[in-house]
Amino acid sequence: MTLEFKHIKSIFTIAVIFLFGQRMLAQSTEKMVFVEGGIFMMGYADGPDQEKPVHKVKLSSFYIDKYEVTVREYKQFVEATKYVTDAEKGEGSYIWDGKDFTTKKGVNWRHDAIGQLVSESNYNHPVIHLSWNDANAYAKWVGKRLPTEAEWEYAARGGSKAYKFAWGNEEISNKKVANISDENYHKAVSFWPYFKSYDDGFTYSSPVGTYEPNCLGIFDMAGNAWEWCEDFYDENFYKKSPKLNPVNKINNGKRVHRGNGWDGRPNNMRASRRSGDLQSNSYVDTGFRCVKDIK
Repeated sequence: MTLEFKHIKSIFTIAVIFLFGQRMLAQSTEKMVFVEGGIFMMGYADGPDQEKPVHKVKLSSFYIDKYEVTVREYKQFVEATKYVTDAEKGEGSYIWDGKDFTTKKGVNWRHDAIGQLVSESNYNHPVIHLSWNDANAYAKWVGKRLPTEAEWEYAARGGSKAYKFAWGNEEISNKKVANISDENYHKAVSFWPYFKSYDDGFTYSSPVGTYEPNCLGIFDMAGNAWEWCEDFYDENFYKKSPKLNPVNKINNGKRVHRGNGWDGRPNNMRASRRSGDLQSNSYVDTGFRCVKDIK
């Protein structure tokens, strides 16, 4: 074998490996959106203390799921791994029983907001009744991870466009932009604050991708389901947050969730809104989506 032929063979091998890698990356990032890294001002000056101070953050590029993880996708994970969720191991999850939100034994990811089994026709709804642990287990299984809250907010606000809401800077009007607390939800949960004269077409969850995506092409970054994030939740984290790719890794047992659910209330739908809960808790309106690093 001549040196020239060996050289050609080596180049061919490298090319094959590169193309295979590109194909695998394309498959792993299917149904994901590329978010170009950049700098933005994180937080909200007119919000509660946990959203202050507004501070400069620089993020590396990443991929984020175009849609919230669905019941169908989580079912595939459970069937492949035999994973048992925290709700199944514990006392169940919260549901709306017609009078109040209450924990019901036996309720888990297979159920909807009122505790009924999700029909196959609704497998395209976001999976709920999951703890952070449950969401994180799925993310690892698909070779991804949960977003940091900085990544989540940056993506929700349209990256460098830095919109106040996932749909833009304008307050909500009659145009259907998100699944939130509306006239339908008010009929079911009459004591809950709601957007008057707004009808999103659903009482509880809606199929993922029902409404227009944000300017980056990401769906349901406002409403439908709260979404677990990687960070431990600390109300005062912004006062000490690093500027580059921040993530709170100090374990206090609580994790961040973002975005509001179908019960999202007036004055609470901004993309900067923060909340959190024990990472082992499961709720009626909380799901997740994943991100993937740029290699």
